[in-house]
Amino acid sequence: MSDVLDGAIRAQDNKSIRRPTSMTVVVCIESGMLEPLTLRMVDSLRRFGGRFANLDVFAVTPRLTPPLARETHRRMEELGIKHLRVFPKNPYAWHHYMNKAEAIVAVEERVTTEAIAWVDSDILFLQEPNGLELPPGVDFLASAPDAGVIGSRGITDPNDPFWGRSAALIGKVSDDLPWLQTGDGHKIRFYWNAGLYVYRRNTRFGKNFLSDFKRFLDNHVARTHSQVHFMDQVVLGLTVLRLGLVWQALPDTSNFPVCSFLPGNYDGAKIMDASVLHFHDSMEPELWMKLINTLAPGHPRIREWLEPQGPVALPPSISASLARECLRLVRGARRRVYYGRSGFTKAWSRSR
Repeated sequence: MSDVLDGAIRAQDNKSIRRPTSMTVVVCIESGMLEPLTLRMVDSLRRFGGRFANLDVFAVTPRLTPPLARETHRRMEELGIKHLRVFPKNPYAWHHYMNKAEAIVAVEERVTTEAIAWVDSDILFLQEPNGLELPPGVDFLASAPDAGVIGSRGITDPNDPFWGRSAALIGKVSDDLPWLQTGDGHKIRFYWNAGLYVYRRNTRFGKNFLSDFKRFLDNHVARTHSQVHFMDQVVLGLTVLRLGLVWQALPDTSNFPVCSFLPGNYDGAKIMDASVLHFHDSMEPELWMKLINTLAPGHPRIREWLEPQGPVALPPSISASLARECLRLVRGARRRVYYGRSGFTKAWSRSR
């Protein structure tokens, strides 16, 4: 890492003298917007993560992609990110969240730390994220999302038949699924946010998650595009239950969402105690200043570091852009074939 970055880490509060946790961070990276997003996420961890700042970070590229930009490779080296390129045989590479499962499997097989933390690239660490450490006897940590497009609040919810089919995948019915409390005050069936979760490596959760992901698609559980799109979050909980893992819900402060579809969360008071910010689309130009102004009251150091960088932007490369567009078209065609075999087309709709 650079001297400047090392200095920023050493300058953090005395929290850094506490025992570091035995954890490996995993994230995906491929050509395109994941490049600047991943670099910002890891930079925030290194600068503001306290005793978590120096964790090993693996950025995995688990499917075909144009080469990463030269500047991306330079910054990954500077930030101490280990780049892992793998080539799994995956008939569902068109599913853009399948790469998460492939990534954690690849890292799970290579490290010896007690825990593995999956972290989406659209996340910022605002301060030391102590809530992410696994308590004794707990195997899995994640946070409940809002009910969203496919969550179910119970038997009268239009989404509930989908949850019945999903539960059947692991030999259960929907009423066997535990209830979770969302940040916006609703009870939903066992449905985690897949943007950040932590698990004990020796449970081999990653390997099982990938297997269940493929079984979900093999068995055509989804009946709408939205059910396919968000299925990684559904399968996440199903795998936890199938393996009998001891789980614990993270507080909102450990994965707080700020995004266009939750406009009320652009509120400095609401993120005052947050250690992990899940900003989703908030680094796009249209929402950039809303994000910056939301950070200002409670997290001036983050604003001071972030604001000069401006909104995220694609690395400038015509050849990479053309290659990504070709891959997008090919993957889109394969996804349409799958949808056709499942009996529906790509259209956002309520679940059934």
